[in-house]
Parts: sequence; structure tokens; C-alpha cells
Amino acid sequence: MKQLAYVSTAIRLMTDNELTDILKVARRRNAENDVTGVLLYSDGTFIQVLEGQADSIDTIFDSIVNDKRHKNIIKLVDDKLDVKYFPDWNMGFAAVDKDKVHEITGFLGSTGEILNDGSGNLLAGILKTFIATNNLVIEN
Repeated sequence: MKQLAYVSTAIRLMTDNELTDILKVARRRNAENDVTGVLLYSDGTFIQVLEGQADSIDTIFDSIVNDKRHKNIIKLVDDKLDVKYFPDWNMGFAAVDKDKVHEITGFLGSTGEILNDGSGNLLAGILKTFIATNNLVIEN
């Protein structure tokens, strides 16, 4: 298995409808490929984690790289994985507008799921920093 994480910049700020479309496509594609992960968005910045079989992750990442809705894609993690960090999240999702967060199925139930992780995992630290920096506080 493989874990890949990247950060990118939207070419412009995304609307709720655009984020919903991204989430729907990601969830369908990930389900078809047995890929799990999380996608966070704030003020034009995405950070995404993908976990699954290496060939599936590579194929999905190639399509992400070719997506014209974002630029400045930087891989943060690209490593082998023994156990999925997000095994139950077909594609968890969070955006900074917490007032609208519950309108879209698939949003994280709570950012506390990540913030309370005590594993010391490098990726968990990266996600915690993004969540804290962008005030992505989503409560159940």
C-alpha cells in the first residue's frame, strides 16, 4: 500500500457547488479504486491525503496533477504504508466555512478526529498544522 499527500493552490476561490462536485467525483473514484483519505480546503488551498494500492494512487494522482482547477502541486508525502491512517474515510472532507459544513454529505464529522491523534505520525502533524492555521474547527 501507499500513502500520498500533497498541497495545491486553487486557480481561484472555490464555490460551495464546485467543492461539492470535487467531493462527489473524489468519493466515486476512490470507492472504485479502494482508496481512502481526506481532503481539506481553506481560502484557495487544498491539502489531500490518499491511501491505497500504489497503482491506484499513482493513477488518481496523475488525474489530480492534470486538473486545471488548481496549480502549484507539491507532494508532501509519497511513501509505503502498512496500515491506512484513514481506513474508513472514502474521502473525508472539510472546508473553512463551518456554517455550511453540514450541507454536504461526506464532510468530516469533526476535525477532532485528526486533532486528537496522538500517533506522532508525520502526516498527522501536517494535517493538524493546516487545520489549526486555517481554523478548520468542525464539531459534531
